[in-house]
Amino acid sequence: MKKEELYILNPDYNFSNDIKRSVIIANAGTQCENSNSDWISFIHPVQAMILSFFSNPTTINNAVEELKEFLGVKQKEVLDLVNPFIENNEAIFTQYKGATFRFPKQIIVKYDKQLKVNYTYTPEDFIYKELDFEGVRLMKSPAAITIMVTNQCVTNCIYCYADRTKDVSCKISFNRIKELIREAKKLKLKDIHIGGGEFFLYENWYELLKELKKYGYEKIFISTKVPIKEEDIIKLKQFPNLSFQFSFDSVSDEKLHKILGVSGNYVENMKKTLEKMDEYGIPYLVLSILTKINSDKKDLLNMLNYLSTLKRIIKWQVRIAFKSLYSSTEFETIKLQENERMEVLKYIDELNDQKKINIEIDKANLERGYFTAEKGSKTFPGASCSANRSHMYILPDGNVTICEQMYWKQRFIIGNILNNSIEEVWNSAASLKWVNLTKDDFREESACKNCEMLDECCNKYPNKCWADVLKVYGDENWDFPDPRCNKAPKFIYDII
Repeated sequence: MKKEELYILNPDYNFSNDIKRSVIIANAGTQCENSNSDWISFIHPVQAMILSFFSNPTTINNAVEELKEFLGVKQKEVLDLVNPFIENNEAIFTQYKGATFRFPKQIIVKYDKQLKVNYTYTPEDFIYKELDFEGVRLMKSPAAITIMVTNQCVTNCIYCYADRTKDVSCKISFNRIKELIREAKKLKLKDIHIGGGEFFLYENWYELLKELKKYGYEKIFISTKVPIKEEDIIKLKQFPNLSFQFSFDSVSDEKLHKILGVSGNYVENMKKTLEKMDEYGIPYLVLSILTKINSDKKDLLNMLNYLSTLKRIIKWQVRIAFKSLYSSTEFETIKLQENERMEVLKYIDELNDQKKINIEIDKANLERGYFTAEKGSKTFPGASCSANRSHMYILPDGNVTICEQMYWKQRFIIGNILNNSIEEVWNSAASLKWVNLTKDDFREESACKNCEMLDECCNKYPNKCWADVLKVYGDENWDFPDPRCNKAPKFIYDII
């Protein structure tokens, strides 16, 4: 008799009880072909209950028999429910009372002993008392957190996007950070990001990477301006799923002294670092922020000629320096004007045509679609904002803010992680305030106050970029519309 094949829920997706609905969130790592690493969607808790019967390796027949008893229906009805999810090659959409539930490809896959099963489930994991499929903010906990391990840097960038009025080394004990990682795992968080300042200035960086790897949070993105020692590069070889970005704006020491405030052998040491990364076979990308100082054709060509000699570079990304909430007045003297930006971008396209290396132009801050959205936050151009919707940002003193650009702006602090859990901060009064705004929270000067879409924009579908609001209207006008909204007033401050 032929042995029946075993099937299992795709371990690349985590299923969680989000109090009034269930949620599918992509796992931190992918094991199966065609998994979507960015996936997040809400489903009906009963659907999660049904799929839970496949959380351990089982045959289709066994799962169907168990589901027949659980649901109290006939075999054909169970098969009709289950079959669409077995090795489905396309995403699936189901509906219930006007709500649409999305499922990624390959929900139930053939079991392979090589697959690492992260979680198993029972129907009881998804019990609910009421349903809510309207709000998009995760109810129980975020999908990801960022831990900013330090605010200290080795440079003093003229275009700095960080709040450098504070110089904060990590006040969160390493034991507490380890507890946060365990909390994240228990809550089935998809990602733990590490932010700075400079990651390599955090004294426990190596131990932190080992702890993250232990709990399956191996896909860490590290952005740095620090020349790394060879012995540290050897340590990094232990973490093959790390991604590295080196910020390197010019091959001219003189220009970097003006842009970054560095002196001595900085360029030489950065080159040594990149070449050692090559030697040890570790891939990386290089990011250059362009200003008046480092965007002439000669400088860009020199950068290309050097970077094209590197063996493990994935791509060279260039970005036009833009106004941050903390830009110094000096920034105004070095920012590129519109005609200069157009000329620089045209020349970079010409360099890209040489096909020496892959050059990517990041235009996210140039193509924001200001004043264009007519139907609220759902129609804002660009990626959806994750701030206080699926992500929270932990500062090095333990304070938690909704957005990585806000740093210590008190209005946006939602708690402190030193004495509270991730779940407690996420559901604090300060956090929930940002998804329960009413017209009374807005001044008469704000077009949001009497807008018919206020509840949808701010609460049901929070997608407002509070950072952009502050950049163009100032802190005192925090309640003004997102500048992408067609009801937004004329900018007070130029954002580019």
